[in-house]
Amino acid sequence: MGICKRRGPDAGLSFGLHRLRNQHLYDMSDGGQPMNRYLIKFTKQGLVRYTSHLDMMRLFQRAFKRGNIRLAYSSGFSPHPKISFAHPLSLGFTSSSEYLEIVCAEAGEPSAIQEALNRSLPHGIHSTRCKEIPEPGKTMASLVRWASYRITLPGADHPGGQQFLEYIDQPVLIGKKRKKGSKELVDVDMKPLIHNATVVSDDASGLSLDVIVSAGSSANLNPEVLLQSFLDSVKRGELFPVVQFERTELHDETMISLWNIFS
Repeated sequence: MGICKRRGPDAGLSFGLHRLRNQHLYDMSDGGQPMNRYLIKFTKQGLVRYTSHLDMMRLFQRAFKRGNIRLAYSSGFSPHPKISFAHPLSLGFTSSSEYLEIVCAEAGEPSAIQEALNRSLPHGIHSTRCKEIPEPGKTMASLVRWASYRITLPGADHPGGQQFLEYIDQPVLIGKKRKKGSKELVDVDMKPLIHNATVVSDDASGLSLDVIVSAGSSANLNPEVLLQSFLDSVKRGELFPVVQFERTELHDETMISLWNIFS
């Protein structure tokens, strides 16, 4: 028996079911049982920021297995674990607010799931919160509309914060985005994709900016595109050798953080 304990009237049949079916393919949704759906918030820091989205999926699947946390699987010819990320993080970005949604084959205490997961995760990834969320309901990915980022240009040799605010204040902001499914770059007006932008600090140690930009399936603006367009506008050419991008939160269309949607 893993971290989670089985719910419902078939609890006493657990041993027989395990003998009849592969433990990792047993899906609680098949028999009309209550789904055990959890939202996990975690950080991604350090060198692990160079881990791709696909590798992150594999990493978490292995961590759940090592932590003895049994995930529910989809039905059909090719079952897959019910695990999904709210919104992919660009390679090289760090984050203090990543979200993972899972469905477990058994019910369990969120605190126990979080502790078991943290014992199995590598350095640089750490679960900060875990809670059960209602089922059925919209997936986290379908709720994401905005993302908050902290952009930091370290060192004294950087454009001024006031220059950035003046740039953002223009009625039209043209940036170059890669066309979906192609390597071709196309011009796009970034203005409707920017919710807010502020200067956090501007001194000899560096320039720090907070931006909230569009994210999700309907529209998406990578803050790297925004910064590159700004640097081009002030004749600073290529991106600075060291630029830090950190995602600080994901929001729905009303700017509520994903964690607070089901509070």
